[in-house]
Amino acid sequence: MTSIPNEWPNFHGMPDDDALTASRPRGQKLAPWIWWDGEVRESAAPNVHYYANALHYGTAVFEGIRCYPTDRGPGLVRLREHLERMLLSARIYGMKVPFDVDALARGAIEVTRRNGIQNGYLRPLAYFGSGPIDLKPKRECPVNVFIAVRELGTFLGPDALRKGIRLMVSSWRRPHHTVLPTMAKASGHYANSVLAAHEAMDRGFDDAILLNQDGTVSCATGHNVFFVKAGTLFTNDEASSIVPGITRDCVLSIARDNNVPVQIKAFTREELLRADEVFLTGTAAEVTPVRELDSASFATGKGTLGALFQRAYLRAVTGRDEKHADWLTAVA
Repeated sequence: MTSIPNEWPNFHGMPDDDALTASRPRGQKLAPWIWWDGEVRESAAPNVHYYANALHYGTAVFEGIRCYPTDRGPGLVRLREHLERMLLSARIYGMKVPFDVDALARGAIEVTRRNGIQNGYLRPLAYFGSGPIDLKPKRECPVNVFIAVRELGTFLGPDALRKGIRLMVSSWRRPHHTVLPTMAKASGHYANSVLAAHEAMDRGFDDAILLNQDGTVSCATGHNVFFVKAGTLFTNDEASSIVPGITRDCVLSIARDNNVPVQIKAFTREELLRADEVFLTGTAAEVTPVRELDSASFATGKGTLGALFQRAYLRAVTGRDEKHADWLTAVA
């Protein structure tokens, strides 16, 4: 296994009042202000029309952006990359968003500041609004855009970052990228993830892994999958019908920083079960270790590469790593 520098804390060594996570909210309280079609409004005021095409057919695209407290005030993680990806998702669905990246970024900063958010989650979303019952919404339906904000702490449970989570392999399969543009974050795509997440919940697991039609691993319900074997980090790419996550990209950057060998390739359920470590990445999930997958158990805690990636990521997004200061957009 790759040697881990002694100064990197591990899951077991994190005190309960660890500075990176202690101040997090426990719930997901909604913020009182929302950015809606270019204006900051009270969040209770706007309404989605009951004949919005997106409500009936899932024709919306979205992003999730974390806000973290830093010594320089709140910071939004890789803001422009998220917004650029949303506009690319919109393009695939023929959606002409009436705001560019600069306008959306200003809106995200403004609504975060207005809500006084420190630990938070922003949801930019563009959707086809009200129009005829039609599967060609770009012909007549307007495109509306909002950026909603809520508090967010540890997404997969209060102990997930330290103790890890339990997964199962779902009986539901991930749609192939020739069936849907799976690299796009489109609302309708996530019905598949809801089925898998409900299956996992009903069976007492925290989340689920979805396989592709060929039996290779795609992703968890909303997160990318990494595993470690003999000191090498493995993950897959768009050919495995994943959304290529921005947190995934952060982890790959951290791997390069620490000279951790990486292989990006399709892999099977059996390869995952034989791994030394498994962890998930995502804006909401951050870097969450997996302690169990079906009947297989994995290393977590002291001496794991997962501890290095988790800690390095949290340090970067809370402004404690100058090398990755460009990942943060200041709100103050």
